[in-house]
Amino acid sequence: MADSIVALMEENLLAVFNERDPQRRLEVIRRNYAPDIRWADGEGTVTGQDRLHEKAQELLDGQLAGLGFSQSGPVYQAGNMGFLAWDVFPPGNESGTPLVSGFDVALVENGVIAQLFTVVTSAPG
Repeated sequence: MADSIVALMEENLLAVFNERDPQRRLEVIRRNYAPDIRWADGEGTVTGQDRLHEKAQELLDGQLAGLGFSQSGPVYQAGNMGFLAWDVFPPGNESGTPLVSGFDVALVENGVIAQLFTVVTSAPG
């Protein structure tokens, strides 16, 4: 399960929340998340693959337009939980100071992400 948690966490960040193509993103969501996935962040909780996909698209079209995620450390895990820290950078400035930083925690059940929690640790303003 350890390797699968690493892959799920990295794909969650890079193939879902960093993916601009909605169809490719939806394919990863269908493969990597439970049908009744619960995703909670500072703005609330959404339930289901379609709502996760919609909210990811809203973020990529809005607050994160033109920005990119970068993994800022390894995936840590305990039991069925994965933890991955990330940063958000403007294009071409991945070595500078991130605009936003945070981490994701996922609970994995039956080989897919059943619950996802996103915490922002630093943001402008």
